[in-house]
Amino acid sequence: MHSRRLPRVFWFWLAGLALGPLGSAQELPPLPQIEDLYKTDLPTEPVTTADGRTTFYIRQRADPQTRTIKQSLWRVDEGGQPRAVEAGEPDAFGLQLSPDGKWILFLSTRSFADGTPAFKPVPPYSDTAVDIWLVPVSGGPAIPLGGKAKPYGRVITDKFYGRVAFSPDGRRLVFVADDGRDLRTQAERRNNVIVVREDQGEGYEGYGPMQVWVADLADKPAASAASRITRVTTDDFWYGDPQWAPDGSFLVVHANRTADQESVRYSVNRNYDLWKIHLADRRLEQLTTGPGPEFSPRISPDGRRILCLSSPRRGPHQDVFNLTLVELDTGGAKSRVVFNHHATASAPAPHLSPAQPLPDHCWRDARRVFFNGVSGVKTLPQLVDLDVGPQAIEDKTPPSARRGPKLPAANPLIGARLRAQDEIVRWQSFDGLEIEGVLTRPPESVARPPYKLLLLPHGGPHHRATSGGGFDVQLFATRGFAVFQPNFRGSTGYGLKFLDADRNDFGGGDMRDILTGIEQLVRQGIVNPKRQFVYGVSYGGYMTSWLVGQTQQFRAAVAQNAVTDLNAMWHLSDLQSWTDWDMSGRPWEMAARFREHSPLTHAPKVRTPTLILHATNDRRCPVAMGAMFHRALKQAGVETGLVLYPEEGHPIKQLPHREDVLRRVLDWFEKHDPGPTKN
Repeated sequence: MHSRRLPRVFWFWLAGLALGPLGSAQELPPLPQIEDLYKTDLPTEPVTTADGRTTFYIRQRADPQTRTIKQSLWRVDEGGQPRAVEAGEPDAFGLQLSPDGKWILFLSTRSFADGTPAFKPVPPYSDTAVDIWLVPVSGGPAIPLGGKAKPYGRVITDKFYGRVAFSPDGRRLVFVADDGRDLRTQAERRNNVIVVREDQGEGYEGYGPMQVWVADLADKPAASAASRITRVTTDDFWYGDPQWAPDGSFLVVHANRTADQESVRYSVNRNYDLWKIHLADRRLEQLTTGPGPEFSPRISPDGRRILCLSSPRRGPHQDVFNLTLVELDTGGAKSRVVFNHHATASAPAPHLSPAQPLPDHCWRDARRVFFNGVSGVKTLPQLVDLDVGPQAIEDKTPPSARRGPKLPAANPLIGARLRAQDEIVRWQSFDGLEIEGVLTRPPESVARPPYKLLLLPHGGPHHRATSGGGFDVQLFATRGFAVFQPNFRGSTGYGLKFLDADRNDFGGGDMRDILTGIEQLVRQGIVNPKRQFVYGVSYGGYMTSWLVGQTQQFRAAVAQNAVTDLNAMWHLSDLQSWTDWDMSGRPWEMAARFREHSPLTHAPKVRTPTLILHATNDRRCPVAMGAMFHRALKQAGVETGLVLYPEEGHPIKQLPHREDVLRRVLDWFEKHDPGPTKN
């Protein structure tokens, strides 16, 4: 599988040195290498003190010995050199500066000073569990928030539920954590059995229900930073994204407190509502009652209004979201949608549909709000005056940034790398619908058109491609591939009608959008029609598996963590609503549709060499679907392989596994590439 011979693109690249515009070989920057995965070194999360003389940051770099990403707390002072804050550089990230400027708060997986674990670990394929620590800005050892006597368990770092925030006066902290209990009975623990209970699915294994906690910070911390820690939610629902009222008297959170529970990872389509927690008596007050999700609350500076995201339906896993404004008064909360992107409209929307989540500091004042809107491949800033109307207005507020000492340059070990440029391409599909996507061409010194094509369909399907600047795309492009990422019907960023256009039609119009896009690239002389390859993950893996059963135009294919059978997807995945919505029913209700739109049904027609890659602990697209498709391909006599990645969930994250994936994909395509001059 891992050939030691030099790839064809290497020889083509050498030939291009004499022809390319950059001149001699000495003048060309080097190509990106897979080994660059282990050379990551960059400053992130900068936090600058009020006087502008010190900046704390996280140095994120790859550890060559453990082949993992290491994150540690660093600082740079005015006129000084960057230096680690703690000896040995223990794990740290998630920086915040306390309102009084005396403390840096961070999250960490570290143990206590005597080696005692700070919490019971969760599986490595779940979202990282942490505890909260504080270190004095003036210097000194890091102090745990609660220490060994803490009443909570694992603080979650998921961005939908997890949030740690100082109160406006800086004397308290709010955070989200479970209580650290093993939910099994004593007999179940003794017999080592697991009773399946409702949980939050992909990324959340090992956690108990997420609860809201408030810590009172000690005036003079000793063994721990908190003088008291109080659990302010008292049931087994999951709560998230807590926000402080300006006067500190209440919190606002989002939570689904209904019996219709399902995973939220990459999916916000259950009945989440906003809830007010009165801190004086821990009383819950429901603020919204819409039929779909209301989430991502943000409280106005005067405490009288809450802005959130919403959808009027429990529909696809990613929807076209609205802005909803909740007015708080003595008569109870009153909600209104700022503009309903789900209503039929003949005129353009006055503002773009917002991306999730809302920015932490989206309120410019008591009436103007800032957010990011989705528009095709672009994300555009929007400003709306809620007292005037829903029309986006020009943002004349000058950007505010606290200047501090200069941070070190990112990735000094990698240095300059030859980069491929991406462009937006548009075409008309089979029915006249305009489709756009991202095309990343190889640098001229690497390849000249017509290029070999790598089709890279995005996941979801209710997601979108926004650029070709990621590491994987750059690696493929600088190996001579024109990387094509089409935003086929069903993608986000193009409005409600476009989003819903592939409902009940997976592999239909969306596939034809892709194929007509490739046809245009071929007609324009950009792509070689006889050197086409496809690689996709998740729904991109579905489309890969589907395409090889419908066409033989691809030389080779790689499907990773793919949906290959819709029946198995409903029965085994943590996200039944995905098929419920997009197939308009359950397997026994829509049996023919489930079967016809499953790549597995068409596996006997496949002739394309197809490699299957799958994570063993993927709950979103369970590994059984990869094994099923692989077995069907073998039975059909197709050249195939099955590679499993242990202790990985839906995203494959471990650096050695990412390295293996990239090498296998490149080797698989190299093996089946006829070359630029062969038929």
